[in-house]
Amino acid sequence: MSQTIRVFLDISPLCSEKKASTSAISGSGSCAPMRAAACSCCCRTAPRLSVPPGCSRRQAMSATDYGLIGHPLGHSLSPFIHESLLAAARLNGTYRLFDLEPAELPSAVPRLLRELSGFNCTIPHKEKIIPFLQGLDPAAARCGAVNTVSRGIGYNTDYAGFLQDCPSMAGHNILILGAGGVSRTMAFAAAASGADIWLLARRSEQSEALAQAVRNRHECRIRCPANLAEWLSEEPFNQPEPRPSALLNGTPLGLWPRTDGLPFPPELLTHFNWVYDTIYNPVATRLILAARSRGIPARSGLGMLFAQALLAEKIWHPNAIFPEAALAAIKKHLTRKVLEQFPLTLVLTGFMGSGKSTVGSCLAEILDLPLTDLDHEIEAASGRTVAEIFAAAGEPVFRAMEQQQLSRLLRTGRSQILAAGGGALLDPAAEALVRQNPALVIYLDTPLPLIRQRLGGGEGRPLLAGQGDDRLESLFWQREPRYRALADLRIDGSGSPREIAAALAAGLGFEGETA
Repeated sequence: MSQTIRVFLDISPLCSEKKASTSAISGSGSCAPMRAAACSCCCRTAPRLSVPPGCSRRQAMSATDYGLIGHPLGHSLSPFIHESLLAAARLNGTYRLFDLEPAELPSAVPRLLRELSGFNCTIPHKEKIIPFLQGLDPAAARCGAVNTVSRGIGYNTDYAGFLQDCPSMAGHNILILGAGGVSRTMAFAAAASGADIWLLARRSEQSEALAQAVRNRHECRIRCPANLAEWLSEEPFNQPEPRPSALLNGTPLGLWPRTDGLPFPPELLTHFNWVYDTIYNPVATRLILAARSRGIPARSGLGMLFAQALLAEKIWHPNAIFPEAALAAIKKHLTRKVLEQFPLTLVLTGFMGSGKSTVGSCLAEILDLPLTDLDHEIEAASGRTVAEIFAAAGEPVFRAMEQQQLSRLLRTGRSQILAAGGGALLDPAAEALVRQNPALVIYLDTPLPLIRQRLGGGEGRPLLAGQGDDRLESLFWQREPRYRALADLRIDGSGSPREIAAALAAGLGFEGETA
């Protein structure tokens, strides 16, 4: 189908679902397949929607039906967000998922245009839908992608949604990871902000094509280094007065359920003034936690997701009023919704006496999640206390039991807080178990004098029994580097349990974004 695409007025807006990019930085884990970043979940396929027998699709829908088209669609957050926004504005309507393969677009899109009041598009349809539309708004024309459709016109709410949520990029050096759909949006937004841009992707031809597309629209400096070494050698760090710098991640590395993904070396994050990761599931990825652990402000893409949805609703309902208090409540609930739909284990680690169980109990209360104590699970399964297992069978047998229970608990299929024993994650096999499952590791970094005070004579601690203070100190400094290496987030453990838990919740993104 060929036709002339007309450009309409700019209502600029962001992507309805996460963010696919096959581009990722090599050397920091393997790149997930595109389907893994196609929507807010992408691991569980949404059922294909069908019309009941004897009922036409028009009869099955009301005049206030909205929806999302894409393929594959997982257990998307979009229905929750849009139906919550409709309720906030006192509007009737439902929001449904339409899992459509590309070959179905020619027959499905004209019908949806007739029978829906509006709909969103996600991967792989953001570009493919354009020939079926009557026109594009300037943001969609600029980015070459559509994520919102209303009355036959294609809009791109990604663009303005990203700019609303992202810190100002004016006068910055910006490094964008990836060259796929969301990276395209960020590149155009950065260029319009007057930033100098570096695009770093696995496929150089893809980053070069994106760079040329941006140059065609903006007068800007945009370069495509072949690798990290080339980027480091270029002028961002060789200027007499370096400009502020920011890292923007548009790859799917770190997206649930492969939460182990890390698109950039943590040790190089100190080159940046702030970090933005477009992934929002989990709310705080390993990249975000690595930045925050180093005192670098970092944001997830959850605010961008919400902003694009609100902008879409305003296109569909230009006269509607969305009360600020209701919007704030939806945003807060949205972070909890992520945990409900996409199970994640928050593993607390640290030396004995660091407060894992006590802090875990407070964190469980804040996040309304169950707390599981690994030592208690071992005792329940064996019918013996930890001390009895050590005395009767020795540490190797205990560690084998520990790893068995750890493996079971990481696969429960629910979000939870797991208080691990001081030695539970030290074995590389245990770390591998954690990385193979949707989990993040938090290290309670508690000073040795405070630990010594809490442990007293070491009663009930098999590794300290009859060993004296020298054994405690030796074991602490032996393990401390390993805890740091394991940690996705490091938290000072010297405050009160409730203060530490509150800091943890904020660092993990569940009590609003952390600066």
